[in-house]
Amino acid sequence: MLSVNPASSGSSANSANDISNIAAFVNTIGILPSAPRSVVAASGNAQLAVTWIAPVITGSSAITDYLVKYSSNNGSTWTNFVHPVSTATACTVTGLINGTPYVIKVIARNAVGISRPSTNSAPVTPAATVPTVPRFVVAASGNVQLTVTWVAPNSTGGSPITDYLVKYSSNNGAAGTWTRFFPSPVVPITATACTVTGLTNGTPYVIKVVAKNAVGISLPSANSAPVTPALLALSRVTVGNFGNAADAGTGSLYGAVPYFYQIGAYDVTGSQYTAFLNAVGSTDTYALYNANMATDTKVAQISRSGTAGTYTYAVMNGTGSRPITYVSWFDSARFSNWMSNGQPSGAQISTTTENGTYNVNGATTGNAVAKNDTNPNTGSAPTFRIPLENEWYKAAYYSPAGAGGYYTYATQSNSAPGTTIGSGANQANYNNAFGHSTDVGSFSGSGSFYGTFDQSGNVYQWNDLDGKAGPYRGIRGGDWVSTDVSSSFRYDDYDLGGEANRLGFRLASPV
Repeated sequence: MLSVNPASSGSSANSANDISNIAAFVNTIGILPSAPRSVVAASGNAQLAVTWIAPVITGSSAITDYLVKYSSNNGSTWTNFVHPVSTATACTVTGLINGTPYVIKVIARNAVGISRPSTNSAPVTPAATVPTVPRFVVAASGNVQLTVTWVAPNSTGGSPITDYLVKYSSNNGAAGTWTRFFPSPVVPITATACTVTGLTNGTPYVIKVVAKNAVGISLPSANSAPVTPALLALSRVTVGNFGNAADAGTGSLYGAVPYFYQIGAYDVTGSQYTAFLNAVGSTDTYALYNANMATDTKVAQISRSGTAGTYTYAVMNGTGSRPITYVSWFDSARFSNWMSNGQPSGAQISTTTENGTYNVNGATTGNAVAKNDTNPNTGSAPTFRIPLENEWYKAAYYSPAGAGGYYTYATQSNSAPGTTIGSGANQANYNNAFGHSTDVGSFSGSGSFYGTFDQSGNVYQWNDLDGKAGPYRGIRGGDWVSTDVSSSFRYDDYDLGGEANRLGFRLASPV
């Protein structure tokens, strides 16, 4: 350190002058900071979190930056860690190699220059950590299974993910109720998707996913929304605008519904009815299958093989996307029961087809019964049913944009539809344009306001009138032969046991 002693330099001693001269001299040469102290490094994934204590002496000006250096050979050689200028006494040294020990030293800088380096930190080895959590877990329904997808963690923790642990719960994730899913054969799940099998149709499940690497496992993801496995997943739309007025324009005052509900976007198809038959029709006690389903070339979709007790059913010639026909009101009610009961397999008994939404109890003729308020098999309100006439009508014709709130046709039009298959607006299958039924949704640009299809033309559809028990039920919509498929065309006295090649159904559900 420089020393200034005016007395020894021959100048006259003057206290005030001495101090002034010393200060001027110091300001001329400047003083460097002393070394930073107590450098400590903490392990991270390919990085070290470094802290230190500022120098005791900042020198003749404030600290303007700290230089941080690291060495992977105990200080024999050093590498500068490039980082933004900072006067903070901490930084994270990145770009290191997991498993390699490093020492760190820090140098202070002020306007004059740099300090001596600090004492080296103790050696510290960066190491991988567990992954962060998987994200956005989504489950989709399947037959006794769920297809699950998720997004990988933001960080693998520095070690590749070697497995995803997928767990499911049938009671909304209550503690102690999680079961880990193991694929067959049992192999690690490294993709961000899997199919969880071995579940129970009709039971809702939530899913969570945990990521695993060589270090350990992540925290679990957020639970998926509850999803219920099912043999069939009927496409439905929600009908809103509750409390709407009836259609005064028809003079019939249909369409007023004071609640939200859902209804099938499409008629129940041959493929869907085939699944139903294969689940409960091995004996077919109540004649859910009509032989015309295989022989009527205008609508044929389902073949049957075997004998009573061993019946099996198959879709014919890829025609399973047409609406199922040759179904009575009782057939439709039994399909509703099966859906509400969780699509079980077995004989046609009270827990499969004979009760649930409707207590048909073996009847194939006679009066229709009113819907159950509670499904005796689940203890909850039925989840599927034949729509009431007002529900069917509103889904087909209502629109806030329509004249008086309603269109004349279920294609959002007051003009008679065309008959061109495709995405064009206001098209339908009627007036014998094709001579047979067409696949549901063939007129993809001609949906109702709520997104239902084929409520004008293709096949008539059952409705439950006002829902009260009685000897008749209604049909609406017209079919491929009809010349009139408008909102004014209806039957309210159709035979409950009637099974025609131009009559099918779609289902409704509570929201």
